[in-house]
Amino acid sequence: MTAAKHWVTEADAILRESPVRVLRDVPLRTRTSLGVGGEAPLLLAPARPEELAPVMERLFQTGVPFDFLGAGSNLLVADEGPSFVVISSESLQEEPRIEGGKVLAGAGYPVPRLVKRAAAAGLSGIEFAEGIPGSVGGCVRMNAGWHEGMFGNAVASLTAITRQGCIEELAAGAGTFAYRRSPGVGDRFIAAATLRLLPDDPARVRERMRAYHDHRVSTQPTGAKNAGCIFKNPEEGHAGRLIDQSGLKGTAVGRAVVSDVHANFIVNRGGATFRDVLLLIDRVRDEVSKKTGITLETEVIVWR
Repeated sequence: MTAAKHWVTEADAILRESPVRVLRDVPLRTRTSLGVGGEAPLLLAPARPEELAPVMERLFQTGVPFDFLGAGSNLLVADEGPSFVVISSESLQEEPRIEGGKVLAGAGYPVPRLVKRAAAAGLSGIEFAEGIPGSVGGCVRMNAGWHEGMFGNAVASLTAITRQGCIEELAAGAGTFAYRRSPGVGDRFIAAATLRLLPDDPARVRERMRAYHDHRVSTQPTGAKNAGCIFKNPEEGHAGRLIDQSGLKGTAVGRAVVSDVHANFIVNRGGATFRDVLLLIDRVRDEVSKKTGITLETEVIVWR
């Protein structure tokens, strides 16, 4: 083992007596929607916040690096794998509890399935997310959105764990969410979220879901491996439109290519590497900057 990965030995010692499920040498290309990424030496999949909190406390105190994984739908992972312990929300998938207009869901619960559950219960407010291939925790963390909808607008409160291992209940307020981020959550692990939705006729909710679905399918490369939007929309306009106007649709590096359907998507044509995607991101950013004077900021998260 290289000196750079001494943290693996330290983490192993901490995890030896832990009830948290530990997976080793996990290929992250199979856990990301882009299909790129090397192995995670250690991946933790806690079933309850109470079992994870003391582990996070020990990792933090020992100086072992760690970061959090949702459904991997907005993530680009290095071919060498991440240089830290990965804590996944995948086992926090208990069925949502619906009480009136409030819906409590675990962080690992798939958002498309949650949208369907809400519609069946006659609850409105997250129809726009019917095609976002993320988990509840990831959509909270990124304040995932599409067109006028943002996930954070529906969040009433969160169960979260600080890096020091404290479980906290956070009420969502005006400063909790911003465009494609959640500054009020900070660097906490999100374990569950309570949404506040509005009662509506299930048929009308489903009709809106179908409209979002049809529009998404016609305007995004939904059948291809991708990480969603690569760049945030700048104040000056839509990132996809700026990339398209810069003549970059179809631009490729290796097996990574700018989508012909939506220019703010990079598609893995099969066998794309981390380097392919990163070089293509840099090329797109540089060309858009040259032609428009606007520097695009990445929305996709990069793990090295």
